[in-house]
Amino acid sequence: MEAALHQISLLRPVISEFEDPGDFVRAMIEFLKKTEKNFSVYTETKFLRKISPTLISLILSKKRRLTLDRVDELAKLLRLNAQEKIYFKNWLSRREVGLEQRDQAAVADHQPRRSRKDVTTHILNDWINVYVKDCFQLSKVQKNPDLVYRYLSSYAHPRRIEKAINFLLKEGHLRRTLDGSIVVEANLVVADPQLPSKKIRQFHRGALGVAKAALELFPATERFANTLIIPLNEKSYAELLEIINEFSERLKNFAEHNQEEGDRLYQLVLNLCPTGGKVE
Repeated sequence: MEAALHQISLLRPVISEFEDPGDFVRAMIEFLKKTEKNFSVYTETKFLRKISPTLISLILSKKRRLTLDRVDELAKLLRLNAQEKIYFKNWLSRREVGLEQRDQAAVADHQPRRSRKDVTTHILNDWINVYVKDCFQLSKVQKNPDLVYRYLSSYAHPRRIEKAINFLLKEGHLRRTLDGSIVVEANLVVADPQLPSKKIRQFHRGALGVAKAALELFPATERFANTLIIPLNEKSYAELLEIINEFSERLKNFAEHNQEEGDRLYQLVLNLCPTGGKVE
């Protein structure tokens, strides 16, 4: 009897029997863990470009939906055969069409929606561009754009700020409304922090400079700083990085969907780095 139950538990999941793609992904991963001795999501995703352990964790917890652009990589991870891959791709395609129709209905009903925009590093031609853009999420800055010069006077010359505003309007990150206000086109713009880019490094250095200045400019009641120093090896570093990536995704979701009107601009910096070389 036990042998029969064990055999049933090792049956390959049938994709057509599932109503939700995420449930199928979960079932396939459980199946592969039981049938392949060395299978692990962490190990397998090392060789895949568009998926990571963190993304899989978010999909399994239904905090991130599956998208068509990741079908090929997921098919490799899940060991899908040709028929399963075609079914999987068509399945996600139908779902995306349904989501798109739902979003269009939301716009027609004038329902407010927050947005996230994946961008190239072009916006980082000058790292101050991001701060100028996000200042315009404040309603008082939208109504009086001159306030942005005061808010950022500690970090940039007025000519540099003016250049940033013109750039952001030209590139579509900011837009003028009929009443003359300037508003952001997308609340959250995201560039992959893992890209080996000089522009991204400059932005991170600028952000750390803002954080350093804040230690002198603002009292502890108006800022939060916390530093943890911890010894890591390759495995524990990867585990910590996964935790940070998952937390980062939660932060992005918060920024994307936060509907509370802000009265002040804050930055949050996550920085994990070695403090020195390896000890042999």
